[in-house]
Amino acid sequence: MRKGRKCKRVKKYNKFFSYTNMDRKKRNFSYKDFSYSNSYNTCFTGSVFYGNNFFKARMKYCGFNGCTFQFIEFNKTNFRGSRFKGAIFRNVWFNNCNLQGASFHGASFFNVLYTNTNISKAKGVPQSECLVRINHNTTKFQLSQQLYEAILSCKSNQFILKSGTLFYKQKNRLSNAKKRALKQMPKADRKEYQRQIQLHIDKKNNLQIHQINLERLLLAYSEKAIIAGLHDASNSINKDFSSLSYFVPYLERATKSGSQRL
Repeated sequence: MRKGRKCKRVKKYNKFFSYTNMDRKKRNFSYKDFSYSNSYNTCFTGSVFYGNNFFKARMKYCGFNGCTFQFIEFNKTNFRGSRFKGAIFRNVWFNNCNLQGASFHGASFFNVLYTNTNISKAKGVPQSECLVRINHNTTKFQLSQQLYEAILSCKSNQFILKSGTLFYKQKNRLSNAKKRALKQMPKADRKEYQRQIQLHIDKKNNLQIHQINLERLLLAYSEKAIIAGLHDASNSINKDFSSLSYFVPYLERATKSGSQRL
C-alpha cells in the first residue's frame, strides 16, 4: 500500500442476524444481538424480543405483526416501512430512530419513551400517555439520598460502568469559536490538543447518571425495589452486558422480598 494513502474504514456488519426475504415467525430472539444487522422484507410475526441490542440495525420493510418487545433500546435503528400491527411494547426506548412509513395500527405501548425520533412519519401510532417524548436537555430528576447512594454504589462494578446502562461519559463540547480556532491550527497541533482534551476527560472520569434509563426503571419498579436491586446487582454482576434488562432479575427479587439493603 502506498504511503500516505488513507485506509478505508470498514463498516461493521452483523451477518448472523441479518435476514433478507426470509421467514422468522414465532421465534424467541431474547438477548440476541441485532446491532449493525441489515434485514429486509423479512417476516418476524409473533416473535419475542427481550433485552436485545438493536444499535444501528436496519430492519426495513420487515413484518413485526404481533411481536412482543420488552426492555429494549432501539438506538439509531432504521424501521423504514416496517409493520408492527398488534405488537406490544413494554419499557422500550426509541432513540434517533427512523420510523418513516412504519405502521403501528393496533399496537400497544406500556412505559415507552422516545427521543429525537419523529413518530409523525409513522402510521397508526396511538395517542397514549404511556408513549412519552423526552427531551435530553430538560430531563432532570430529584433523587432521594438513598437512591443516589445506590446508584453510586454501582460505580464500583466495572461491568456496570462498561455497559453504559446507568452511567455515560459526558462529551467535552467545544464552543463554535473554539471549533473555528481548531480548524486554523496545523494538523499536528490540532491532534495534540484533542489528545490532551481526551486525557483530561479520562482523568476526571466525568460520568453522568443515565437519567432516561433511570426513568425507565422508575416507571416499572418502586424506588425501594430499585435501591435494593441496585445494591444487589453491584455486588453480583460479573460479566459484560449492554441492556438495562440485565437488572430485571435483581429488581424482581427485591420486589418480591420487599427487602432493602441500604
